[in-house]
Amino acid sequence: MMSAAFRPRTCVLLVVALIFCSGHPLTAQQESAQSQAQPSNLVIRSVVRRVILDVVVTGRDGKAVHGLTQKDFTVSEDGNPQRILSFDVHALEEASDFAKVPPLPPNTFVNVPTMPERGPLYVLLLDLVNTETVDEPYARRQLLNFISDKPQGTRFAIFVLSDGLHLVQGFTDDQKQLYAVLDPAHPRPHLPRIFLYQNNNYRHDAGLMISVFSDIGQYLQGLPGRKNLIWFSGEFPMQLFPSDGDPSEYRDEVKAALDTMAEGQIAIYPVDVRGVVVENAHAPSGNTGGGGLTSDYRNGGNPSPSGGATVNASSAPAGQTSFANTPHDGSDQGYALLPASYMVQDEIAKTTGGHAFHSNNGLKDLLEQVVEDGANYYTLTYAPSNNKFDGSLRSIKVEISGKGYELAYRRSYYADDPDLSVRPVSSHSSDVQSQPPKRKPGDSLAANMQHGAPMAHQIVFRAHVHTMGAPAMATPEQMANLAESGFFVVRHKNRPAKAMPPIKLQSYAIDYAVVAPRVSVADRSPRPVALEIAAAAFDAEGTMLNGVVGTSDVGVPAKSGETAKPGFFRAQQQIDVPLNATFIRVAVRDISTDRIGAMEVALPLAPEPQTQAAAPAQSGSAQSGSAGLPSPKQN
Repeated sequence: MMSAAFRPRTCVLLVVALIFCSGHPLTAQQESAQSQAQPSNLVIRSVVRRVILDVVVTGRDGKAVHGLTQKDFTVSEDGNPQRILSFDVHALEEASDFAKVPPLPPNTFVNVPTMPERGPLYVLLLDLVNTETVDEPYARRQLLNFISDKPQGTRFAIFVLSDGLHLVQGFTDDQKQLYAVLDPAHPRPHLPRIFLYQNNNYRHDAGLMISVFSDIGQYLQGLPGRKNLIWFSGEFPMQLFPSDGDPSEYRDEVKAALDTMAEGQIAIYPVDVRGVVVENAHAPSGNTGGGGLTSDYRNGGNPSPSGGATVNASSAPAGQTSFANTPHDGSDQGYALLPASYMVQDEIAKTTGGHAFHSNNGLKDLLEQVVEDGANYYTLTYAPSNNKFDGSLRSIKVEISGKGYELAYRRSYYADDPDLSVRPVSSHSSDVQSQPPKRKPGDSLAANMQHGAPMAHQIVFRAHVHTMGAPAMATPEQMANLAESGFFVVRHKNRPAKAMPPIKLQSYAIDYAVVAPRVSVADRSPRPVALEIAAAAFDAEGTMLNGVVGTSDVGVPAKSGETAKPGFFRAQQQIDVPLNATFIRVAVRDISTDRIGAMEVALPLAPEPQTQAAAPAQSGSAQSGSAGLPSPKQN
């Protein structure tokens, strides 16, 4: 739900104040100093596991149902009723705060949207590996038509699966940027016109797709709210509930992927780009000219026909289907491959809380429906009455009073101990060492510091980014800092990492002016507000080249129980950037509340009237604390 207290006029006033504020300097702390905090500054956290459910309710007409209340819903887990602890309503018509930003000095940026943001986050996954080349141009044209008319303020990111998984466009509501990525006639880097190497890139491999969804899930995890993942493909080789005969490694990867999607509030919307299939729907297995495919590609081999869906009670939760490998006479040409493919798509959507779209040529209209469905929903939370973290699969059932409603929500989760679970390494990962760690609860800095993450504006700040002198050959200390981040090294699977020779670096200074968050402390020992200030540089492929983090205390409430008035505080941070960097991302986070502001700046910078000379760090500046922000996983 959007707050009504922070109006656009207030945004404008804050932005204007940020432009001209002098503020107070922040006192710097090194990362290692966090453990030396005084007892009066300690924050005692109590973690209670909650299950978050996003429920899309549609009526007989297929339209979203509005006006429901918490009393209309009931939730059960493994058949046991659960008490709903919170209830929120979301609608596409809701809009975030925004401001018409006045002209800013060169290379000065504020993290306030200039247009209202609407709806949750949307991700387009263009699966060129599992799509016939004949279908690719048609799907692209439909996407371009949709982007041209997409609802204002809706934010999309675009991943493409071809010779690997690539983030080709981070989250933006800019129609021109999104169109340029999809348009083969545009001069900027874009998707391949036609991808001709499907059969050489793990086509039909369910293991690859589990890895893909796990990687995207880890990228999205930690970003707030619901995410709608739209899977554009011609075939859907994925198995969310493997059978008992599958290798344990594969079962672990599937479980980890489901955990990641559940924790990230990710709903999958499979969209079949084949449209209405008019060829033989009962064609032999492997004939993909229009006959569809079975669901069983767990071992990466040739598709094998399935006689239908069979329920595997040991792997699928109650009420859900597990598509197990069923023996079949190869001479039988009568098995229905296309319906089996549709069943797989429906099951993927049902399991994650999305909706499958197939046998329809109007892809543009389907996308519009995805946006509408994915933005109008209810969010419920409950604390499971069964508090044993034994790794078992728990089934969820949501019911609503009245008849004629259709509900979409995720149907299960694994009850893993959040402090002990370790994600398995996928055999399809191209770089094991670059996989990001599991997100820490209550710490969204790593998620918001990924290349392409959406702008965050819970904390509002201004950043002036400028060069410090000319590029120069890196010193041994600078190369050591780059190596410490774990990215600027040559990797070999069975040999120690080898440091790269010195390269040229450009040093940047970032001057922050932060609107200090409002603080209300009800206990007897008011504590200071500790801010994390972070910067990271990325290349054109989205690989992080360097990252720095510093912390600072910005003030305390005047008296216990009172609310401190917001003020403006200044900080400076320096980061050394390789010359191939194309983006710098900056963020400010309140450690105690996890409120955060973040934005991304494109390089090269615009010319400034006067080049700012490098200066030594002054007392009170938030210089780099420690290198090595977690990397976004991108193949």
